[in-house]
Order: sequence, then C-alpha cells, then structure tokens
Amino acid sequence: MYDSYMKNATYPLAMTEELLAQVRETSIETGLSMADAMRQSMKLGLPTLRKRLARKKSPAPNLKPFTKAEARRAFGPDREWDQLESAMARRPVSPPENDE
Repeated sequence: MYDSYMKNATYPLAMTEELLAQVRETSIETGLSMADAMRQSMKLGLPTLRKRLARKKSPAPNLKPFTKAEARRAFGPDREWDQLESAMARRPVSPPENDE
C-alpha cells in the first residue's frame, strides 16, 4: 500500500494493558497486523485529535511591533530585580556536601 515510500522508523510506544488488548482485538477482527492496526488507528484518529486539541492560531499577525518607548518600558532596567540580583550575587557559595 503506502509501505513502498515509507521510511522505516521504530518508536517505542508505551500503552496500558487495556489499550494493548483493544489493539490486539482490533488486529484480530480486521485481519491487520498489530503494527498496521496501530498505524491505521493513528491515521484515522489524527484528524479528530488535531481538531479537538490543536492550539488556536495566535493573533500574532495582528500584533504591531513595540515602539522604542514600549520596548524600553518592557525590557529596560528593573530596579527591584537589579537589587535582588546584586544581593544574591554577594551571598557566599557553600561548598558541595560529600556523601561518603
């Protein structure tokens, strides 16, 4: 079918015993191998998964870049942070503990 152009890549797939049993039953009922049953379930289920769980497209295309003043306000110096960073830099560094 589509195996002639498909790259062979193996990915370990952890699944519960219940899900494994469902895949096994589906494999038997359809006459597909376990691998083909898993591939087909992904192929058939991915559109639904994408529709339900895909993140909404961000409104980024409607955003305007910051003006220079806005950029300075957003990313400029932060006195409170600078004081904290300076205080933390002056703290003594403890030597690592030996676990012997």
